[in-house]
Parts: sequence; structure tokens; C-alpha cells
Amino acid sequence: MSRLPLQQFELYHHLMMPLLHIEADLEPAENNIIKSHARTALVFTQGMRDILNDLTFDYDVFEKLLFDLDDNYEIVKSEYATVNDPELKSIVDQLMTQMVKLQMEISDKLVDFKHANRA
Repeated sequence: MSRLPLQQFELYHHLMMPLLHIEADLEPAENNIIKSHARTALVFTQGMRDILNDLTFDYDVFEKLLFDLDDNYEIVKSEYATVNDPELKSIVDQLMTQMVKLQMEISDKLVDFKHANRA
């Protein structure tokens, strides 16, 4: 089984960043752009969960990713409260669920690593 290089993983991680610019009163064209970014972030997050076990494990990188996901989740959560579009709200709700699941899976890997390396 091949492993995804961490550089590529971090590139994918940065694809989620445009989602953090959601605003409640968007013009229709802008709203479609935000929906597109939200869908991309959702697909990315689901894909990350699928390939997590194929990544080369590096404790520091995974820990940083966990902290970044936590920060991103808090931002998405605060912006979620301002979203009025039902379709976008549904996409962002799914995204938040997938982000939490990814955080839990990364946390499990970090805990397993710590337990396995106790001396």
C-alpha cells in the first residue's frame, strides 16, 4: 500500500481555507462560489478520513494537523451561525461532522502512538 507524502497532505489541507470566508449576506454568484468551496472542503475531509491510515505517521505533523483542524472547526462553527442559505447550511453541517470525525481519528492515532512508545 502506498503512502501519501505529507507535503501533498498539507496541500490538500490548505484547500479548505477558502471555506473560512463564509458570509451571511452574499450575492447569488458569491454564494455559489462559497457552496463550491464548502463542497470541496467536505470531499477533502471525507477523503482525508479514507487515506489517514496510508499517510506516513509523523507525530509532530499529525499533532499540528489536529490543532489546525480544531482552529478551523471553531471558525467554521462561528460562521455556520451566520449562514442563511439552507443548502449551504446543510453542506457546512456535514463538513463540521466530518471534521470532528477526522479530529477523533487523528487523536486516536496520537494516543496509540504514545501508548506504543511508553518505556
